[in-house]
Amino acid sequence: MKVEAQMKAKVEAAVRKMDPDAFTGTFYDDASDRLFVTLIKGSRKVSVTLRGRDLTNGDSEKISKSVEDGLRRLQNTPIG
Repeated sequence: MKVEAQMKAKVEAAVRKMDPDAFTGTFYDDASDRLFVTLIKGSRKVSVTLRGRDLTNGDSEKISKSVEDGLRRLQNTPIG
C-alpha cells in the first residue's frame, strides 16, 4: 500500500504543477502493476496508464511526459 500511495502522490503532484485546474482520479491494479490515471477538467476527461516499475524506479521524466501528453490530449478532447 505504501508504494501505491507514493506513486499516486508523484502523479498528482506532477498534474498540479502542470495544470492546477485539472483533477485526477487514480486506481492502482496489483495484478497488472499499473496505475490508471483519469485527468478531468470541466466536462472533459482522458485516461493515462503508467507502469508501476516506471514509477518505483524514480523515473520522474516518464511521469512528467505521460502527464504532459495526457493534459495535451485533454485540451483537444471534445466537450460532452
